[in-house]
Amino acid sequence: MGVVEFEDVFVKYETYTGGVLGLRGVTFSLNDREALLIMGPSGSGKTTILKAILGLVQPIHGSVRVFGVQPADEKRALEVRRRIGYLTQEGTMIKELTVWENILFYAKGRGRKLDESLVRELAEELNIKTILDKHPDQLSGGELKRAELLMVLSDNPDLLLLDEPTSMLDAENSEVVINILSQLKDNTPMIITSHDPRLQKITNKTLEIIGGELVRS
Repeated sequence: MGVVEFEDVFVKYETYTGGVLGLRGVTFSLNDREALLIMGPSGSGKTTILKAILGLVQPIHGSVRVFGVQPADEKRALEVRRRIGYLTQEGTMIKELTVWENILFYAKGRGRKLDESLVRELAEELNIKTILDKHPDQLSGGELKRAELLMVLSDNPDLLLLDEPTSMLDAENSEVVINILSQLKDNTPMIITSHDPRLQKITNKTLEIIGGELVRS
């Protein structure tokens, strides 16, 4: 049984002009110790796949299973989400809290133990050790992206979902992030959505999605 399994998944969004299919018959699986890269243009369905894994959108046809259960099942949704580290494009940090306070709040809300010394070591690897006491609105876009990644990695999730993890980063810090993910991939299964072809060197397989359909796997 895979960590993530999609079987002929269709997702529909309602708009002012009617229904739009966000995913069209998507089938793939992610196994333990695998890293999957999903590439495609903006609006192609990459983020919809991640939201379906989290149970934030529900298929109108087909099935999604994560850790063997349906993430859209209200009785199991919280259990599934607490095992997943999700890096969004928009960011989720609370602006009234410092980066460090956000990380502590994140871990508490997920009911998982935080190893503070390891988090600080990871912050040093990400070149953001000096910004832990700053608030999100005091950071550059690149600093905030790395701070969000630090928070997502802080409690050793069982599955990583990373939406454009190298966006807003310069070449040097992109390589830093890629190297960290490369170190994690053998122990933590991950799905990465990105336009960045450099991420192919750390992933086991690549899928391409256009218009909600997988065109290469």
